Amino acid sequence: MISIFRKKEDWTWDTVAQKIMSEKSFVTLTKTDEILTFDGRRYSQKVAETYIRSRTDQLEPTQSKSFKNEVIDKIKTRTYKDFEIFNSRPDILTLENGILDLNQMKLSEHTPDNLTTLLLPLEYKKPQFEIKEETIFEDIEKNLKDTLFWKFLKSSFTLDENFEKKSFEAALEIIASVFVKQQIDAKAVINLGKGENGKSVFLSYIESLVGNENKSNIQLQQLSEDKFLPSQLKDKLVNIFADLENNELRKAGLIKAIITNEGITGQEKHGRPFTFNPFCKLIFSCNRFPKVFDQSQGFFRRWIILHWNRNFENDPQRDEHLLQKLVSNKEEKNKVFSTLIHLSRQLYQRGKFSHSKDWKTIQKEWNANADPISDFVEHYTKDSDSNTRVREMHAWYKEIMYQKGENPLGIGQFGKIFREYYDQSVNHDVRIWLGVEPKKPIQEKMKEFDE
Repeated sequence: MISIFRKKEDWTWDTVAQKIMSEKSFVTLTKTDEILTFDGRRYSQKVAETYIRSRTDQLEPTQSKSFKNEVIDKIKTRTYKDFEIFNSRPDILTLENGILDLNQMKLSEHTPDNLTTLLLPLEYKKPQFEIKEETIFEDIEKNLKDTLFWKFLKSSFTLDENFEKKSFEAALEIIASVFVKQQIDAKAVINLGKGENGKSVFLSYIESLVGNENKSNIQLQQLSEDKFLPSQLKDKLVNIFADLENNELRKAGLIKAIITNEGITGQEKHGRPFTFNPFCKLIFSCNRFPKVFDQSQGFFRRWIILHWNRNFENDPQRDEHLLQKLVSNKEEKNKVFSTLIHLSRQLYQRGKFSHSKDWKTIQKEWNANADPISDFVEHYTKDSDSNTRVREMHAWYKEIMYQKGENPLGIGQFGKIFREYYDQSVNHDVRIWLGVEPKKPIQEKMKEFDE
């Protein structure tokens, strides 16, 4: 009887490589030289080399480390595929229960022909109520109105019994956008709000939907200046950073390139540079915008500002365990995903968000928040032949800040910054600002009615 097993001395680098490749699917990426193996649902780098070494050891346990390295090199040489073809289809999502086609909203079985490294920790199940494009937000509500997610998000955009419908719909679209592997209308998102307003829960919930492997957490300012950090955006669905520092954003070129899905250069430490097109959505939050040097239309038109005005700090109905309840409820997360993915399809096909402001409005809003005193000087004071007492000007500044819902600086801090614009002097023991006065709205009196 002829043995079907090779004799020990027959195993070579080549035959071991062939044997291992007959058992598993491998792909090696050009540019980065990463070797991936198909794990039954997607391709993963985590276990590829480990598996090859382990399997080589089983087949030829007496061979050296260099023998195993040669086997790895043989497999790499035979399995190269273009870097760009991986994760290249924005209309395909790989889920735990199959491959979802965004256009058809149909599931198919996992296959090694699906060249992706992305696996969402979610399952798609057809929503209970049909979702039509022309009534999409109403149909989404029918499916989700009884979920904790819906109640949380709706309460976050309800202030003094006034429901902020546009902001609420924008929040839904922001979540839906992260599931599309291309940029939507070249927009990034910044969530603005102070205190316990729900925005941190919102961002954490998005992270729980996409999973840790599919997101990065890089600060806006660092992303614009560190040459190694952009590589972390490769093959990520979303980059989320909460509570931005308000230090200046000096460079915006790379940020604009990411948002517009242009090719950027990535490089890992001790690695060679490579070019890729990031499709991840940039989502940030802050209490105050960072000052930006780039005041162009090209910068400000790239942003969606989502305001979180509600404050839950002293709310008697506030649930301290809300986030844990939201992220741990796998069944509800699948339901939320299965519903909002229809909104993802609409965004993918339409290529636009529903509620976007013009760039001038965003610029004005951003700058006023980033530098309140500069905005105060520009819009609420005017040059004058007369002078204004220091306390009077500070009182006017406080009034404006309170109108805007801002916490004003104390008179000392305010004066230190205001000196950059006007000189201060003393007149009869009273401190005054020279050549400036408050610019207050003119109150016109009604003319007497002559009968």
